[in-house]
Amino acid sequence: MRSGIAPAGYAAFAFALGVTAGLLIRRTLPAMAVTLAIFTAVIIAFPIWVRPHLIPHARTTSALSLASVAVTGFADGHLLLTTNTTTGLPGAWVISSQVTTPAGIAASSEPAGPCGSPSASAQACNYYIESLHLRQTVTYEPASRYWAFQWVETGIYLALALALTGLCLWWIRPRYFAGLNNRHRTRQPTPTLQSSP
Repeated sequence: MRSGIAPAGYAAFAFALGVTAGLLIRRTLPAMAVTLAIFTAVIIAFPIWVRPHLIPHARTTSALSLASVAVTGFADGHLLLTTNTTTGLPGAWVISSQVTTPAGIAASSEPAGPCGSPSASAQACNYYIESLHLRQTVTYEPASRYWAFQWVETGIYLALALALTGLCLWWIRPRYFAGLNNRHRTRQPTPTLQSSP
């Protein structure tokens, strides 16, 4: 993806995470190691499990011509097909692409027919593929949603950073004020007993 504003959110989250780890662990090297491990795990997991669900997907279905379909093999007597067409969606983030029949059944579930017979001609296989009237359904995010994704992702990381900051403040506040009270008490003069003459 192009550079945008999301790295600012990553940086804020990484900083807050490091401060929190240092505050809780109180040892520099272990805190750095924990910060690096958690930040790396989040950066790897976010695009896989979170980003695809941030904004509802768009979907388009179009008919496939014979020239855009290739038989790559067979599995249990069924066709294995690939498409070599462009989706006509420049810059789009393609989530999934599936070749189906008009009934919405995956093309891979169709019998191989003449295409699976060694004695069948290429023309017979082509006629069979054409008779399936295959369609391609593409689930995608249009390029126009790039900045929407940037803002949503940045907001999530800033919210995590704020949550960690709140945890830090909650963690140190009782201890900080308790320390002030202790120092205040020690500064008071100690009363002395005076003996009467």
